[in-house]
Amino acid sequence: MAVQALFGGSFDPVHNGHLAVARQVVKLFNVDKLWFIPASVSPLKRGAMTASDADRIQMLKLAIGDDCHFGIDDCELLRGGVSYTIDTLRYWKERYPDDEIVFVAGMDSLLTLSKWNDYQEIVRICRFVTFLRPGCDFAPRVEDLSLPVELAKRLLADVFEGELNDISSTEIRRLASEGKDIGDLVPSAVARYIKEKSLYAVS
Repeated sequence: MAVQALFGGSFDPVHNGHLAVARQVVKLFNVDKLWFIPASVSPLKRGAMTASDADRIQMLKLAIGDDCHFGIDDCELLRGGVSYTIDTLRYWKERYPDDEIVFVAGMDSLLTLSKWNDYQEIVRICRFVTFLRPGCDFAPRVEDLSLPVELAKRLLADVFEGELNDISSTEIRRLASEGKDIGDLVPSAVARYIKEKSLYAVS
C-alpha cells in the first residue's frame, strides 16, 4: 500500500519551513509522495492571499525542483471557492482508494479541528499529523481539543516538533515589500522570482 501525504496551505509564498516539514514527513512516515496543495480560499484566512494562483503554483514548482518525493496538486484551485479539507480528502480517497493518506497540519488546525466541516470523516479518511513550531512551550492536552477523549488521545499521539517551521509567510511578505533580503527564508529560486515579479511590492 502506497502512502500519500497531503500538505495544504496558502503557500504565499512557500518557504524553507514548509520544505523542512515536508522532508520530515517523507522520512517519518515512509511517504511515497508528498503533495503540496495550494488553497483557493482558506475558510480561516479569507481575503488573505496576495499572490495569484499562478504565481503560487510557480513558486512551488521552483521550490521543489526535481525532487521525486514532492508533487503539486491544484485540485482546490480548480474547484474554486472556499477550500474545505473534507472535499479534498474525499477527492483523494476516490482517486487512490487503496492508499494510506497522511494529512499534514499545524497546531492551530488541530486546536480548531472540532469546528471543521465533517471532522469525524476527516480523521476516518486520513492520518491527521500535527507539527509544532520548534521550541513551542505549549503542550496540548486532551481537554484542549474539544473532541471525544479517545479521538483526542489518538490525534495527540501524532503530534511532532517541526525541524524548521517557525518561519512566517506574513513576515516574508512584509520584508519583500520593504525590499529586504529574504534569501535565508525561501529557496533562492523563489527569492529571485519574488524580486523579478515584484510580488509583494506595495503599490
